[in-house]
Amino acid sequence: MARPSKNNAEYFSHDADMRNDVKIKALRRRFSHKGYAVWCFILETLTDTDYFEIDFNEVSQELLAADYDITVEELREIVQYCELIGLLQITPENKVFSAAHQRRFSGLINKRERDRERLQTLINKRKQAETEVIEAKTSENEDYRSDNSHSKVKESKGEKSKEEESKEKKSIKYPYQGICDLWNSVCVSLPRIAKITEARRQKIRARLDEFGCQPEEWLTTAETLFKRVQASDFLTGRKTDWKASFDWLFENGKNWVKVTEGNYDNKGCGFNRGAQTGVQAQGGQLGVGEFIDGSGRRTYGSGRATIPQDAPPRPSERHQWSAESNTWIIL
Repeated sequence: MARPSKNNAEYFSHDADMRNDVKIKALRRRFSHKGYAVWCFILETLTDTDYFEIDFNEVSQELLAADYDITVEELREIVQYCELIGLLQITPENKVFSAAHQRRFSGLINKRERDRERLQTLINKRKQAETEVIEAKTSENEDYRSDNSHSKVKESKGEKSKEEESKEKKSIKYPYQGICDLWNSVCVSLPRIAKITEARRQKIRARLDEFGCQPEEWLTTAETLFKRVQASDFLTGRKTDWKASFDWLFENGKNWVKVTEGNYDNKGCGFNRGAQTGVQAQGGQLGVGEFIDGSGRRTYGSGRATIPQDAPPRPSERHQWSAESNTWIIL
């Protein structure tokens, strides 16, 4: 029986300068040492959990609060504040994770996947070699029993053609990382891709083959598709509680086609309105992570905040818009 895949870690390095991070300072200022302790407890729990994410349903909240020796209300308040300042992220499925923490272990998980793939490749080669030996012996017996060499030559040529076709397909380099980077940079209102699993690689290969274009055009086609997703009020959850995800878009051969055909476009609005970076607002160039949604509203991130058109560009990912002071601030 194969050894089960391991998708967590035994420990994580606690950097000495972590306490000097501006987000950690904000957390300590808000909740004192209790907030910092709970943050460290959450990192320990994430490290020991598959793919470094934990459920945050009611039962899980009760168990975590008991483990951290705090009340459920305190746990919820600290987690919500960590999400606000970017220390934690919460998925639509109510799973809590830290994008920075996942990036810290992405190399470890990728190495494990590569090791498993190498092992599987060796096993497949061994099986293929055994099959070729059996086929060779069978062929020798058939040669002995029959003089129909012309038929055998044709069969051999047919097998060679299939082998060449298979090798040619394997030689194609699919831009897995490029596709994921495009999603993270264009679809800023939707959950980011933190890791590239083998399941996602299979989906990417299948969808790129369906695009019907040359390999050098794959990224351009995908960028146009992602911009259409970002421009859609429905897909980004700006009008509903549901949001699309990368896995939903690439799950099958139907969803991406529906997006391309305009099934989810905003009524009376071109799909690329504000979906591209570099769009000009009345006040000038849009800032980091800003975009104009389908209704012409200037916003950023999850799309909750409304930014005045004459406001200056957002300086960085750490800046949040304050409606009270009418300016960008760092929390």
